[in-house]
Amino acid sequence: MGQVQGDRLVCPYHGWAFDIEGRCRHIPALAQVVPGARQAVACHAVRERHGLIWLRAGAPHESSLLAEPPPFDGPAEGTGIRRVLCGPYDVAASAPRVLENFLDLAHFAFVHAGSLGDPAHAAIGDYRVEAGGAGRGLRATGCRAWQPKSNLLAQTGEMVEYRYEVPAPYCAVLSKCPERWQDYQESIALFALPQDPVRTRVWFLIAMSAGDRSDEQIRAFQDALFEQDRRILEAQRPALLPLDPRAEASCAIDRLSLAYRAYLGELGVRFGVLPAGPAP
Repeated sequence: MGQVQGDRLVCPYHGWAFDIEGRCRHIPALAQVVPGARQAVACHAVRERHGLIWLRAGAPHESSLLAEPPPFDGPAEGTGIRRVLCGPYDVAASAPRVLENFLDLAHFAFVHAGSLGDPAHAAIGDYRVEAGGAGRGLRATGCRAWQPKSNLLAQTGEMVEYRYEVPAPYCAVLSKCPERWQDYQESIALFALPQDPVRTRVWFLIAMSAGDRSDEQIRAFQDALFEQDRRILEAQRPALLPLDPRAEASCAIDRLSLAYRAYLGELGVRFGVLPAGPAP
């Protein structure tokens, strides 16, 4: 509820005025007093990136990937490429659950049947996961899935190759290339903002060959996809993501999900997760 007045931020409760470094410069009830360090407020690094405002609440991280907003190296805006920010979406699920769902290829055929998948073509081939360790993120390549409509311009089904990157705990980027559309480009970034351990606000930044599709049509398609995911995300139990690989049943196709859980454990993430216990 504060207001910016000139170069000061003014509190609406008692009118205290703070400069851009957080120092209190004026207390109206004691105008003759020079405020000290005790009256100062904390300052945080802020960046404008990807159409959003990012605030770093903690100290700088030793990894450059985590010290700044996550990179998005999708196709640049230009001939045929459009960038559209979708959201925000509020979901009653932990941020790690939201990220893991985004990284999951095998759910396309069932949660997004008719758009991103088909139960009759549910098989997922082998793929590679590269784990860079804490602070360096994850990468999965060679991920292939069949889609009944591989992009907004396609009219028939085909195999699509995906590449996933996880540059930070609550951010991920996928890039896709349909088998018969080598000139088609599409990258989607997911940015998840935890509201509390089991509630998350989500944005998607989409860079794609959109043809004559309007921004509103692109957002409507993403809205529909996320509503399908929401039903699953809000039903998952436990709501917190277990980091212990023994806590939930998995199979070989889940190697990216398991690598993501291990990555969170290496970083020491405790928000939105159930930490892994000691080995028996």
